[in-house]
Amino acid sequence: MIDKSNEIKQGVITAILSAAVLTGSLYAYKALDYRDRFIPGTVINGISAAEHSVEEMEELLSEYEVEVFFRDGDPLSISEEDIGFHYVSDGSLDRLMEQQNPYLWGYGLYRETSYEIPEEKAFSEDKLTSLLKSAPQMKESNMVSPKDAYMDYRDGTWMVIPEVEGTKFDPQKAVDTVSEAIRGEKTAVNLDGPDGLYEAPEVRKDDYWLNSDTEQLNELAGARIVYELPGGKTKVLDGPRLEEWLEVDDEGYYYRDDRVWETGLANFINELADEVDTVYKEHPFTTHDGDEIMLPGKGYYGYRIDKKNEMAQLRGELDDNEQLDREPVYWRTEASDPDDNHGFGGNYIEVDLSQQHLWIYENYEVILETDVVSGLNDKDHRTPAGAFFCYDFKTDTTLRGDKQDDGEWGYETDVDYWIRLTDTGIGLHDASWRYSFGGNIWKWNGSHGCINIPPKIMPKIYDIAYVNLPVAVHYGDTQ
Repeated sequence: MIDKSNEIKQGVITAILSAAVLTGSLYAYKALDYRDRFIPGTVINGISAAEHSVEEMEELLSEYEVEVFFRDGDPLSISEEDIGFHYVSDGSLDRLMEQQNPYLWGYGLYRETSYEIPEEKAFSEDKLTSLLKSAPQMKESNMVSPKDAYMDYRDGTWMVIPEVEGTKFDPQKAVDTVSEAIRGEKTAVNLDGPDGLYEAPEVRKDDYWLNSDTEQLNELAGARIVYELPGGKTKVLDGPRLEEWLEVDDEGYYYRDDRVWETGLANFINELADEVDTVYKEHPFTTHDGDEIMLPGKGYYGYRIDKKNEMAQLRGELDDNEQLDREPVYWRTEASDPDDNHGFGGNYIEVDLSQQHLWIYENYEVILETDVVSGLNDKDHRTPAGAFFCYDFKTDTTLRGDKQDDGEWGYETDVDYWIRLTDTGIGLHDASWRYSFGGNIWKWNGSHGCINIPPKIMPKIYDIAYVNLPVAVHYGDTQ
């Protein structure tokens, strides 16, 4: 009788042996794959070479990318394809392949074996140069030169304006820097690093002298006076002009020299007066007939700055570094703004000597008019034309001419009403001795220069007129 247990044992042994043979055959067959590929667990220069051929490893060792960072704009990415970057074989990979035992591939599944081989890399300098120079940051036309920090006057104060770093650098130096980084296989190049290539400002916002000058000027020339002038115009006296009045000592510090400062102050006020004053200057005027004429510059109606008091006030404001808007200190002003009937406004007197006629306006309307007789038409008595104003009102007074050599007055005339227009004695007054007015009387029987008014009309004029009421005297188109 056959022993069944022995049969089972023999079967198991046979199966095991068969499996072992099959496994060994398969393992040996698998080893054939590693005749030209690296076995598992192989690491070359930190890169897993498992399952890779020599050619594939050369490609892996040739993989490379670097980013170039500029001060402005996007970084430039450069890959191995862009510049022909590649591994230069010296046979080390081939020798490792030859030395490996393919039958140890199973061992590599559980344990790494690392190798270090020389790595020589190469790339095209021409391609790199071409690629870099195509970047917008590398074009000199796009570069911004650096600017030094400087002092400026803005919004009523002296301040330090920070430097501008700019974006200018030497393109060739950039190419050399990136090329060197690639040879070292760096993955990032910052051209704006601590040892960057960019040109730098020479003066920065923390410069001692820059800040010292700013502080001094805010102390010595920190005032800002905005003058509100006729017609909505303005004139500003502030830091930049005041700086011109300062001196600088041998050590470079600002200071006020009283003589220079006062000269600057006086010159400015004279300049202000030249712009503002209209007294004794030609004055535009619209006549009753609607003609636009220029009144001769013989009258003292208009704007006139009080230079003495203006200087005193301005001096104090500058000493206190005040910042304010104001009108100049006037000795005289006009009745209205220049755009309001050329400064005459709606209330004024007009005397057209060519027509020997007078009009009084109130709120731009004529409320009284009359014929008159003006000065005799010769060089000594002709009534002056110009822009005047009423002052020195008198009643029951005596008008006198110049004193003669014998001590007598050139003439003496009693009048009931008198309104002065000029400091030479020309004015408006009644003339009771005349029986007619207007026409050409003035050419052969004119006054000594005053404007004679009918006696019945003069009291009305006297009641209507007031001190500083503008008076325009003209000869029509011919002055």
